Amino acid sequence: MILALAPMQDVTDLAFVRTLARIGSLPDFLVTPYFRSTATTCAMADENLRCIRENESGCPIHAQLAGSDAAALVRDAAELLKLPVAGINLNAGCPSPLVNRHGAGAALLRNLENFREILLRLRDAVPEGKFSVKCRIGWQEADEFDAILPVLAEARPDMVMIHLRTRAQLYAGKPHWYIGPKAVQGLQCPVLLNGDMQTHESVLRTMEVAECAGVMLGRGAVRNPYLFRMIRGGGAPTRDEMHAYYETLIEETGRILPEDITQAGHCNRMKKYLAFCYQDFSDGAEYALRRCIDISQMRAILAKQ
Repeated sequence: MILALAPMQDVTDLAFVRTLARIGSLPDFLVTPYFRSTATTCAMADENLRCIRENESGCPIHAQLAGSDAAALVRDAAELLKLPVAGINLNAGCPSPLVNRHGAGAALLRNLENFREILLRLRDAVPEGKFSVKCRIGWQEADEFDAILPVLAEARPDMVMIHLRTRAQLYAGKPHWYIGPKAVQGLQCPVLLNGDMQTHESVLRTMEVAECAGVMLGRGAVRNPYLFRMIRGGGAPTRDEMHAYYETLIEETGRILPEDITQAGHCNRMKKYLAFCYQDFSDGAEYALRRCIDISQMRAILAKQ
């Protein structure tokens, strides 16, 4: 069973990974939020570079690239491979309009000829064992995956992560679970499934039905940071452990933020993670946390949950 942490911009960052390490619930590997690659430049975002250079967890990290120009992606993959990364991951799944309007992310699935060229050129440029792809099952309709699958298979990636939604669904709507077995059967590499797995029961059920190599978790792992531990047979988090998680995350965000950050700035950073936990809080806590501008006050609110 392979367990991976999905890339989430400003959420699955250095502070979050350090927190997972401290509470003893790390995945088998993680993927950085994307580096934006264009014909003229690569946006080597400082926060993403810190995830790589300051990764003290011992957990392997793959650098994710988002772009639509094959030559630029090959160029930037070569640069990122000079860093201590376990591999290069191509983003063919991001549904962001900002990313998609430039033909990148899930928009790659609208032009399969260009997608094929990118995949084949990256396969030639990235060493064996180090090239993976994260993609959606289509742009508008799930049956688009029938044409996407042979393109993926031809490129022989070392691993594929499939988000079982179309780009049109964004992060809502029911995942198309039947695509999972189809991907597993059609690809020769390990396939990890992604999409709306919030509990360890749903993870184990997905793996049993699809017979996939593993799963990639994002929002579920932020809501319950002990989810990786639970999938491996560990216990559900106690109330004290969740309090320890919040406190550790406050400490770790403090480590990555500028020294002159305001209390409100620190709270705003914490809200990026807490947004995925609000549904588990008591009445009124979400309202109070959303408006909180003092980190001591935030600690007090969280201590009551």
